[in-house]
Amino acid sequence: MKLHRTFCGSLVCLATVLCLSSFAAEAPAPGSLPGAELQSERMPPVEKLGNGAYRVGGILINKAERSITFPAQVNMDSGMLEYLIVHNKGKTHESLLRTRIEPYTLQIAFLLLGYDGTNQRLAMQGDANTPKGERLRITLATVAGGEPLAFPVENWLINKFGDEVKDLAAIDWVFSGSYVDGDRFLSQETGSIAAIWHDPVALIDNASPGGESNRIWFVKQGTVPAVGTAVNVVIKPAR
Repeated sequence: MKLHRTFCGSLVCLATVLCLSSFAAEAPAPGSLPGAELQSERMPPVEKLGNGAYRVGGILINKAERSITFPAQVNMDSGMLEYLIVHNKGKTHESLLRTRIEPYTLQIAFLLLGYDGTNQRLAMQGDANTPKGERLRITLATVAGGEPLAFPVENWLINKFGDEVKDLAAIDWVFSGSYVDGDRFLSQETGSIAAIWHDPVALIDNASPGGESNRIWFVKQGTVPAVGTAVNVVIKPAR
């Protein structure tokens, strides 16, 4: 289904709204936040932690590293996938991870750190075109056997082509940013955060070959721990 695209035309100074002078930079990309009349009601407080670190709506952001960290849970330990991460109210029947973090707040975190989204939005789910946006690296941090572990999220994914199974190289994740239709911020409404199968509503999309297909992406069964296992998602610029 094609989605109607509505973009805000002007830049919004988040520093004024958030009263956070250290982030006194122009934000967001066109169409990234709802109208000004909604921002003051929905903007979460920002807590300064020191050494360039802040907390906003349960998300940790590090200004120097441009990193974003938030809690999630394993949502599927087997099966076919269309999403990497969704909100708890999102499409949990086809997502590797789920989180309580609000998509609206996550978009704000990206914008505070100066991530660039896209004005060349895909027309629909499964669009054959490659999504645009700033390239990202996504890692997971968890505890196994009492020891902390950190690893690329691709370690928990595979491709299947008929009977052929392939481990994944690094996926080219991009921050495309979600958008506003009327007064609805669509990532917030749908719960779609990070898409494996192209989705113009999600904040993050898969720009690697095969992202136009919803039939080749699977959980790497036997590697992913039990459903409900806590993880931290860590997002940084791709190098």
